[in-house]
Amino acid sequence: MKNLLICLSCFVFIPVFGQPSVAEQLGYPKGTKLLIIHADDLGVANAENSASLTALEQGCINSASIMVPCPWFPQVARYASEQGGDFGLHLTITSEWKEYKWGPVSSANEVSSLLDNQGYFYASVDSVRKYARTNEVETEVRNQVLKALASGIDVTHLDTHMGAMAARPELISVYINAGREFKLPVLLTPEIRAAGFPLTSRDVVLDRLYMASPADYEAGLAHYYRQVLSGMEPGLNCILLHAAYENDEMRAVTIDHEAYGARWRQQDFDFFTSDECAGILQENGIQLVTWKEIRDKIVRKE
Repeated sequence: MKNLLICLSCFVFIPVFGQPSVAEQLGYPKGTKLLIIHADDLGVANAENSASLTALEQGCINSASIMVPCPWFPQVARYASEQGGDFGLHLTITSEWKEYKWGPVSSANEVSSLLDNQGYFYASVDSVRKYARTNEVETEVRNQVLKALASGIDVTHLDTHMGAMAARPELISVYINAGREFKLPVLLTPEIRAAGFPLTSRDVVLDRLYMASPADYEAGLAHYYRQVLSGMEPGLNCILLHAAYENDEMRAVTIDHEAYGARWRQQDFDFFTSDECAGILQENGIQLVTWKEIRDKIVRKE
């Protein structure tokens, strides 16, 4: 997601004047502190699915996104199709872990520029930037959305794994246009600036996006999230996190990755299922909202 922020900062945002705020369009007073608490990476592992779904049912997390190409996609797709909820797609064109890999949902010959010499997605966004053909990214993104819909998921939004859809300006266009084609909100930050690519009144832009960094992890994730929630300002806010159980499976998936690894993900789960988190939300007058609300009341509004 850091890559998304960096790349979007190259553009010029064209504001749309004279329209109600996002809060007002969702039925809340203009100055409301709106927040989406969003879990990434569902589908990557059973430990990720189990923890994230528990946090959606019993904790403060109220939104999640699914990685369609990953091995545990069928499990979370079945849950989403049967139980419903706020499930978007974590558009995936990278495969970053050392010993745990995945490739495209498209046939390899359709998207060969996205693949390394073993047939997996590249591990880094830099490789996407250098080698990925724009039309092949578009093919893979579209096929991921179609596979999710065919699996019965009521897709509520799109976002981007590792910020890879912002690796180049033309990929941002693919990203935004996919949202428009399927009438879905796309996670966009205030840095989006669209010289030659004007935004419409249905392209919803967050006011603030929060995601813990390795430095925040070193200082304590609970401390970071307390500060974020206690200092939250009015507007549309989103916290991105990665909830999973720190078990043998997740340690194996994230081997040699302390950053965003199994322990990190357990701490995300622990905080956002805690009474403390629920209390801070109430104390600070924070209104939880979902991408589904944004989809139905803004993007798909007749």
